[in-house]
Amino acid sequence: MPTLHPFRVPSDRNVRKWAIADVEQAAPSCHQARMNSSPTIAAAQQFLATVWDGEAPSDEALLRALDRLVAAYHETPHGDVADAEIDAPRQDGASLYKQVAERFPKFGYYPVADPTKPLEDALMTADAIDDLADLTLDMREVTWFAEHVSIDDAHFAFRLHHFHWGQHARELAIFLCGRLWG
Repeated sequence: MPTLHPFRVPSDRNVRKWAIADVEQAAPSCHQARMNSSPTIAAAQQFLATVWDGEAPSDEALLRALDRLVAAYHETPHGDVADAEIDAPRQDGASLYKQVAERFPKFGYYPVADPTKPLEDALMTADAIDDLADLTLDMREVTWFAEHVSIDDAHFAFRLHHFHWGQHARELAIFLCGRLWG
């Protein structure tokens, strides 16, 4: 049978020191937990992980990540800008386009229609590589704001750029549906 030792109560000074150390150590994880509690940030992170982690994703996995992004928009708070002078770092578009083209060699141009034009003028050409590059740039900006500025700034950027990334996401989704079931 083990010997039992009486419990010693630590001094108040030691308790405070331990508590402060625990809070300081937990601060990054608290920020991470708050960031992960945002479905918007989680959708942006999931999209980037799907596109860039490991092997290139299947069309179905990519479509799922796009759907999650589009759905997240409708639940995203409007957010606010902490400091209008803060800009997220941005990769050069041409170098990112090249990376996407190498990772997705079977992607390229596809036809789309502009629903605001008369039927005879509606046909246009889109580019799946450009879609992924622009989506990557916008979602990297969103996650950067979440990690370096605030969740509100990230939500603001997500909603602000929806007119841009949303069109890329929807057109790319139609392209992927055509590849999957067309």
